[in-house]
Amino acid sequence: MARLRDAGIESAVLDADLLLAYVLGIRKEDVYAHPEPELNLDELARYKALITRRARGEPVAYLRGMKEFYGLEFAVDRRVLIPRPETELLVDEAVRRLAAQASPLICDLGTGSGAVAIALAVALPRARLIATDSSTAALEVARANAARHGVAERIDFRAGELLGPVGEPLDALVANLPYLTTAEVTTARGTSIEFEPRAALDGGADGLAVIRLAIDQLLARPAPTDMALFECGPAQARSVAATLGAAPGVQTDIVADLAGRPRVVVAIRVVARR
Repeated sequence: MARLRDAGIESAVLDADLLLAYVLGIRKEDVYAHPEPELNLDELARYKALITRRARGEPVAYLRGMKEFYGLEFAVDRRVLIPRPETELLVDEAVRRLAAQASPLICDLGTGSGAVAIALAVALPRARLIATDSSTAALEVARANAARHGVAERIDFRAGELLGPVGEPLDALVANLPYLTTAEVTTARGTSIEFEPRAALDGGADGLAVIRLAIDQLLARPAPTDMALFECGPAQARSVAATLGAAPGVQTDIVADLAGRPRVVVAIRVVARR
């Protein structure tokens, strides 16, 4: 723990406990119940090695190979972005708006680990999903996670750039795409960002390059999309809403997170440009 503190890890205590629980194969709560567990030599060596890697900035999620999202556990490694708690708002909003539909068809762009698509499939048992990603390596992780949660038969994973492999009319599109600026990604030393796939984080000079491309594809599709939900940075929400709202007949809404920061942009009745 002291080593993590010396390395400037703000969550040193929590991280040390999580890694200890992982090495011992027990729950974090059991570590709290028995704060001085005995480790054999092999366990001690593994624990020290994990602490060393964490002190160098490697994320706990990669060290454990798992991250919780929306009450579910997802396998993660360096092929995929680590799911963020703030992205749960994207799922919440989609579930709230789609719960009354009999069997909605939802597309998840840039699915990565599959966390958003799988969380939606679990929360909406009658929904059907398409999940796209340009990384075939990421899709391997996503498919394994879908099988783990028993929803693989309802998610069609497709390799391709954004909406490229999707021709069907959609009831909803959800997208947690890269929205950090290139400068933010480049200068993020000693954080999880340094270890995660750059393509899943880097949104170009202003952070919106990938989102703009997705919107262009969305508005150019001959098939309609009833609703689209985009996660973005708080400072980007108005710009994303304005881009979507400039299309004829599209209504937009900006949803704030629990801290009151704009986080999800919703567009209703997105049809192709005439």
